Amino acid sequence: MIGLDANVMVRYLTRDEEAQYRATMKLLSRKGATFFVLDLVLIETDWVLSTLYDWSRDEIADAFARLLQVHNLQFEDEDQIRRALGAVRRGADLSDELLVSKCREHDCSEFATFDAAVIKRHPKFAVLPRE
Repeated sequence: MIGLDANVMVRYLTRDEEAQYRATMKLLSRKGATFFVLDLVLIETDWVLSTLYDWSRDEIADAFARLLQVHNLQFEDEDQIRRALGAVRRGADLSDELLVSKCREHDCSEFATFDAAVIKRHPKFAVLPRE
């Protein structure tokens, strides 16, 4: 299995640098190869696409949903990603949803954040730190 960096994912999704896109496609087309995509790579890819490429949440959610259909990509937790993408389509931030999900998975009792939107989406779990 071959791990993929966010810059490879960005090239695959944006096709903005032809030589790197061709190299990415050659890599992903290796017969019998499988590729591992960490949640952290998706978070970084999300940031790059939204910040540097000005993609909307829906565009990113659509692109990531397509990635989940690629037969030789294996994700850290595909179910968690699908749930996070559903939340993104309802206005959430992908990285926030993955962070909250990971904390719950690791039996955290709370998620401390100053992000009011996260607190609103996850009342009783996401909490505002107090003095």
